Amino acid sequence: MLTLKIRFYICILFSLILYSCGTEKEEIRESTYFGGEIVNPNSHYIILYREYGKGDTIYLDKNNRFLYKMDSLQEGAYLFYHSPENQIVLLEKGDSTLIRLNTLEFDESLVFTGDGAKKNNFLIDMFLQNEKERKNLNRYYFNFSPEDFRKKQQYLLKERLNKHDQFAAKNTLSDLAKKITKASFTYDFYSRYEIYFYKHYGITNLDSITDLPKDFFNYQKEVDFNDLVLSNLYSYNRFLSNYLTNAAYTKYTKGGLINRNSLGITKYEINLVDSLIDQPYIKDNLLRAITKRFILNSEDDIASNKVLKYFLSKSNNKNNQRELKKLAKAAYRLRPRSSIPEQDLLTHKGEIIPLTSLLKKPVTVFYFWSLQEHRDLYLKAHKKAAALEKQFPHTEFIGINIDEEYNSNWRRTIQRNQYDLNKEFAFRFPKCSSEDLIIYYRNQVILVDQDGKIINARSNLFSTQLKEELKQQGNL
Repeated sequence: MLTLKIRFYICILFSLILYSCGTEKEEIRESTYFGGEIVNPNSHYIILYREYGKGDTIYLDKNNRFLYKMDSLQEGAYLFYHSPENQIVLLEKGDSTLIRLNTLEFDESLVFTGDGAKKNNFLIDMFLQNEKERKNLNRYYFNFSPEDFRKKQQYLLKERLNKHDQFAAKNTLSDLAKKITKASFTYDFYSRYEIYFYKHYGITNLDSITDLPKDFFNYQKEVDFNDLVLSNLYSYNRFLSNYLTNAAYTKYTKGGLINRNSLGITKYEINLVDSLIDQPYIKDNLLRAITKRFILNSEDDIASNKVLKYFLSKSNNKNNQRELKKLAKAAYRLRPRSSIPEQDLLTHKGEIIPLTSLLKKPVTVFYFWSLQEHRDLYLKAHKKAAALEKQFPHTEFIGINIDEEYNSNWRRTIQRNQYDLNKEFAFRFPKCSSEDLIIYYRNQVILVDQDGKIINARSNLFSTQLKEELKQQGNL
């Protein structure tokens, strides 16, 4: 019944697209449609967000297609999420917008069709160009003098502005669409100046700021720190983060050396957000990001609690408060010499076993992987784990799949790749276990001794630090 309904809506949608092309959309439709197809889906749904934490779940049909009708729409830039990635879609009243993407190349394969397509294809083009040019920043442009850097970025920005002007002249765009499409790249350029400044002057060479051209930071006059319309744009959020980091460093440290994750600078950055930003959604997201970063990187429980309390005094968002309280408790339980929290694992046969039953060698290294990543990533992870286990015979590496769905795919994958099935498991409750063990970073590993005591819960499979830790444990 659901499939028939979806097919019916898709027929209506295509009719609407054809109709709008003929009438040039003289009369705006009351309903807005968002649909499409996901090739190689990682789950059976997508989530459409206007604000973080407030999303609509849209299920795929048996052909991995979906269609969502909105009779009441808050126009603007939305995030659509298909685990583990997301992207932007600009939706305006009466739009009929279809997407098609392949999860193996999520951003690169994304194509929009329908009468909402042109502005969205422009947005994804700008996103990909931002990513491409940012790779060249570290490789080339950050080595330029301040004046040469400014000239190069001005030249690149002028090219983009010309491209945007041509696009706007050829297409009928609303003021909202003009604003969002332009901001999608201008704020990326603003970020480049902030990053250049930090990389060259950091926090120990502030006396040399006089070397900068007088108009180096002129773009800051154009910035609206409370622009809700732009709050879902990557370029806007990246700029805010970089700006706040620089502002906190320069104003708090006054040229003195300090750790980014220090208690003082983190509280100063929270204060800066509280004083500079009034828009609740933007403020809440920034406060959450700053506090979360500190808790994840801190090894000092007292300092973490102080930052958490300071965050709670500034934030009114109950969901963020609950999330970070839970994160702080989990971080506390994962300190070195603490017992690793017990988790239920699934074997390749579907049997349930406790995680601690696998602690048979002096050191067990748990590494985590996902089928939702590119295939070469989990292949490299397994190859690295096998090499390290051979190099350090006192260790055993255990691979744990963290995917919330498709356990049958996981079993087929480990069998097809001929992995040691006695060293391959999956979380029985992936979401809960990932939160308990704070599995946030790619290539994260947890080292545990034979008694179940944590050695390090924040190491990296490909880091030299891991080798040093394993070497040290072998000498004990």
